[in-house]
Amino acid sequence: MVNMKKLCILGAIMMGFSTSFAQDAEKIGPEEIIEPALLEKIKEKGEIHQETTEFSFFPKTTLAKNAIGTWEKDEEPNYSAENLYYLKKATLVANSKDKSSVDTSLDSVAKVIRSISKMKGMQYYSNGDKKWETLYHNAYMVEGANSKQRIDDQIDGNADGKTYYCLLDDNSFGDGIYQLDYHQSENEVSLCLTNVESLKVAMFKGVKPRFMKINLVVTDIGDAYLVYMVVQAKYAKISFLESRIRRSLAARVDAIYNWFKIQF
Repeated sequence: MVNMKKLCILGAIMMGFSTSFAQDAEKIGPEEIIEPALLEKIKEKGEIHQETTEFSFFPKTTLAKNAIGTWEKDEEPNYSAENLYYLKKATLVANSKDKSSVDTSLDSVAKVIRSISKMKGMQYYSNGDKKWETLYHNAYMVEGANSKQRIDDQIDGNADGKTYYCLLDDNSFGDGIYQLDYHQSENEVSLCLTNVESLKVAMFKGVKPRFMKINLVVTDIGDAYLVYMVVQAKYAKISFLESRIRRSLAARVDAIYNWFKIQF
């Protein structure tokens, strides 16, 4: 009987701890994820960006921190930049064609960034030509790194730990295979896009395989999402190509973000 009383008391204590922990978890807000001053800045401007090797905009989350550490080569990138966007969920609803049933949950976000086929026709602003152009003339998932056999977008279930491959027919770099690495947690989802094949610019191999990475991390902060993007690349130091590659990489980040926010 004494042991039973002790067990009851212990259970009550543990329940109290669980309730306290749940309440504490509910209190975690944006200030735990991003510095208040940076949050106010991004709320005001909508987006901030910089070319840098000293990343400072990333949210204080596991997947965002992981995003800045995906570069796997001994050679340092010669282009490195980060962008941070503040995207209200109400904006996703306003942008949606079906406002009555739009789903802005994190699971929906995970499906969107795996919907590679919907990237076909994505637009971007060409700073070189000073006009809007099509970024990806074709886009779809493929069977593997050495295959161009099309498969359906793999959007079912949780995205965490999933690796897929896709073909992107890029307006500047031509068509090539890319690796897609996904991760998902309770409040964020991420994608790392890596070129499997060389990226060609004006018939030159401008970027060798696996020397270009674009990371996208979407973090839920309540009524809005923080969208953090990092691009890193090592490219051939050819004077007439260098500025073109840099402009192309910068344009891709904005294009992916602008595409993302109208997919719900």
